[in-house]
Amino acid sequence: MKQISGIYIYPVKSLGGVQLSESAVGPRGLAYDRQWMVVDMKGMFITQRKVPKMALIQPVLREGELVLAHRRDRDDYMVTPLSGPEQDIDVPVQVWEDSVKAKLCREEVNEWLSDQLGTFCRLVYLPLPNARPLAEKYGRPGESTLFADSCPLLITGEAALQDLNSHLADPVPMDRFRPNLVFTGGAAYEEDEWSSFTISGVPLRGIRKCTRCKVINTDQTTAAVYQEPLATLATYRRDAQGVNFGLHATLGEEQGTALIRLGDQISA
Repeated sequence: MKQISGIYIYPVKSLGGVQLSESAVGPRGLAYDRQWMVVDMKGMFITQRKVPKMALIQPVLREGELVLAHRRDRDDYMVTPLSGPEQDIDVPVQVWEDSVKAKLCREEVNEWLSDQLGTFCRLVYLPLPNARPLAEKYGRPGESTLFADSCPLLITGEAALQDLNSHLADPVPMDRFRPNLVFTGGAAYEEDEWSSFTISGVPLRGIRKCTRCKVINTDQTTAAVYQEPLATLATYRRDAQGVNFGLHATLGEEQGTALIRLGDQISA
């Protein structure tokens, strides 16, 4: 039997993750997942690929607010509303090939983030109506995502991680892969083949295997960067698209919204 064993959101793209016991899910993914993003002075997105210590900034959801604090100094923090910035300033931002219009967070937050990360940056928020259409090569009409790299949801299996760790001298935790949903049960990497599946009766569509980059080599608790597990994963999980771990998926627009909880059963 396959069951949901982990639920995670990353309110700010490439900052720390938030573990949940349940979450609303809709056509653009889990509620608040990657709805904020850090950009440079030109509006280009910034991630752990360039700034690994972004992992050390921990978001917290609190009574209508998004709180940002450094893992090592929780007394120094910034707050911005979950509903979006207090000011109504539109700025163009870039995520890979996509240009979208986002809302700029207040200057105090931007200055704090710049100090924490050691580089000039700004925090922006993407209203749901401004969501980015999925690429035509794998998306369907009407499917969209917020600031995630390419798709609304990322699902990984504990069996896959166990298999990977059996190849490593030093095992890695699941947080290296920054999934939204983790499941237990089933065979290693079986999610690769899930073209359609349900979670407690909620239908989802498997889009494509997730191609991994060097971010999985960054320790999410220390920001230290290593060669593994990407080097080992590349020896047996590479195809024409790249090195794969996990499945991208979406909840169809016609499904509206649903609630996913720990322990929910998966049928695939």
